[in-house]
Amino acid sequence: MGQPTAVRAPGAWPVLGRAPALMRRPLRFLTSLPELGPLVQLRLGPLSAYIVTTPELTRQVLVTGAQDFERGRFSRKLTRTLGAGLATTSGQQHRTQRRMLQPAFSRTAVAACAEPMRSAAESVLSEWTPGRVIDINKAMDAYASDVVARSLFGSQVAAPAAVEFRHSLPGLLRDMVNRTLLPEWWAGLPTPGNRRAARDLARVDAAAHAAITAYRAADRGAGDLLSLLVAARDEDGTGLSDTQVRDQMVTFTLAGVETTGATLAWFFHELAHHPEVERRVLDEIDAVLGGRAPALDDLPALTETTHALLECTRLYASWIQMRRATRPVVLDGVELPAGTEVIYSPYLLHHDPRWFPAPEAFDPDRWNADRAGVIPNGAYVAFSAGVHKCIGESFAFLEAVTFAVMACQRWRLRPVPGAPVRPVATGVVHPKGLVMSVTPR
Repeated sequence: MGQPTAVRAPGAWPVLGRAPALMRRPLRFLTSLPELGPLVQLRLGPLSAYIVTTPELTRQVLVTGAQDFERGRFSRKLTRTLGAGLATTSGQQHRTQRRMLQPAFSRTAVAACAEPMRSAAESVLSEWTPGRVIDINKAMDAYASDVVARSLFGSQVAAPAAVEFRHSLPGLLRDMVNRTLLPEWWAGLPTPGNRRAARDLARVDAAAHAAITAYRAADRGAGDLLSLLVAARDEDGTGLSDTQVRDQMVTFTLAGVETTGATLAWFFHELAHHPEVERRVLDEIDAVLGGRAPALDDLPALTETTHALLECTRLYASWIQMRRATRPVVLDGVELPAGTEVIYSPYLLHHDPRWFPAPEAFDPDRWNADRAGVIPNGAYVAFSAGVHKCIGESFAFLEAVTFAVMACQRWRLRPVPGAPVRPVATGVVHPKGLVMSVTPR
């Protein structure tokens, strides 16, 4: 009797394998895989990879067997943009960085970011007028970008860097998605998109290093994230180099915008289509806050709001992540050699009816204590898990709650008739075509 093997995903194209399906209809393709088994083999062009489709195997890759894996091929392809930051490093390098950066995401540090978040929200909301039609996805990305800029660059000397980061961010995000999905040789072609991305990256690098130089010369903290990065020290007193600070700046900026912007856009879309949930959210906001803006300590009392946002992170999560085995491993009884690329998909797991009944339904009540307690470990991984769990999760939730509350205190957003909305997989799943009209409460 031979060794167990993984089921191969059917319908592979010659040479390209299943890459066309993953690029053309990624969400439909991914959610079709669990019926094939816990471990499915995929050929993506010349690359043979395995995708785990159960919470148990996902948890093995991310938590219980994390010592057997490092960041995978996708992360390596993103180092051109992100450098060697938290989102791309593994092993001791990642552990050292995380330990040094943890103070920047402590409860005290996150609570201090509430004011920049409120200011950014006010900046967006002050431009809304009754009847105005808003592209919600773009507006929420702009808000999230402003929050990161205000939190990262609090000092006036960093203002030029903040402007440059805001300007270049959309192009860098597009470039990151393209680099993840397209063959490596494509990145070397002199296409207009590649040339734009190179210019954006050069401007971001120059702005980042100018800000770092100014902060080091000032030799005093400005109370922002960049000050904490410059001041960060390891146990032996070693600080981050200019390049390492730059890498964390770009990582925090890009990661901080992609998830929060999409979550907020879907939040307003779902509230508009679920009036009972919207009523509960509005009643709660009025009862808990009475018109004032939220702070970190308010989050435990804002359960309707946070559960609605949490449900959006489930429904519209990152669709693909990758790890690489650093030594031979066994997944679902299948022996995989060192170097094997293993994929996990938050979107796939979050849309599996075995773990989330009626998975396509927007149901914030599934996060109530009595129901959330039966969700298996490893089934919800919107912010990853284990040693690579998102360091900025609490920051992201305060950021999302701040805008959601401040907008709901003043406005209701309503869909524009005849404007179809469809999910589009970039880093996470964004709503394409989501335009809504502003109505005073």
